[in-house]
Amino acid sequence: RSQFKKKNNYPKKLAIVICFYFNPKKIKILKKTLQEINSYNFKIDLSLITNQLQKKQKNVLKKMIINKVKNCNIYEAKEMPDNDLLPWFSINIMKKKFENKSISHFMFIEDDILVTSKNICYWVYFRKILKKFKLVPGFIRYENYKNDFYAVDYEKKIILNKSPKILTDDCSDSLINPKYPYSAMYLMDRELMKEYLSSNAIKFDFSFTNNFLKSKAPIKELLNISHAFLNVPKGFFNKLMIPFEKNKNIPDYCLVEHTDVKYANFKKLKNMGFGKIKVKDLIN
Repeated sequence: RSQFKKKNNYPKKLAIVICFYFNPKKIKILKKTLQEINSYNFKIDLSLITNQLQKKQKNVLKKMIINKVKNCNIYEAKEMPDNDLLPWFSINIMKKKFENKSISHFMFIEDDILVTSKNICYWVYFRKILKKFKLVPGFIRYENYKNDFYAVDYEKKIILNKSPKILTDDCSDSLINPKYPYSAMYLMDRELMKEYLSSNAIKFDFSFTNNFLKSKAPIKELLNISHAFLNVPKGFFNKLMIPFEKNKNIPDYCLVEHTDVKYANFKKLKNMGFGKIKVKDLIN
């Protein structure tokens, strides 16, 4: 989309937090994520949260980061009671970044999620359209397995006739509200940050009040998705909307890549319902 290249669809300054539990086998994957971020043509403020590191691990991480991006703050979560709590340390960083008025947007990603500048500009563009409906643009996490794109987080197809949607007169730029909105990342503007930080969605027990979150979102994943179930407009499953075209095709600008291919590749995970539906077949 040509309008995504226009500067009015760039974030003024994007604060990014990458969640990386140190694993030498995943350094290569993190490199790829940082390389993509380094290609953004708008201002960023980059942070990485990780577990408490040994000196050797810290040096490995610092050396790799210096080679890939100009500047990145590393935050170690010390004395974590459980490794799955690591993503939740991003809340404190968001609070600090929100105090900085130059930050216009905030993005949280797991270390193996590739978010392109086109993804971000799509979000900024559609956020303007959806704001009046109190809805937010969403993303679909996919894996590229044997040259096919598989939707990672969808156990079932999105049924067009049974899903809340917003249709345009010519059926272009239509949007649909999926039941399974998880994508291992989120993006917010200042308005959404303010709403989120002053809500119960930043607490673990928020999931107890929502049947979907209670059954589908363990503590680690809950951090990525609780915001979507905060102040949901009547008639919608959650706040996230996915664009689709006349032929039910989902455009690539809302797809974010899971580079650590495992869901589409392993039978055990497929049998659990993940990574078995091709993106092109996702809307039925």
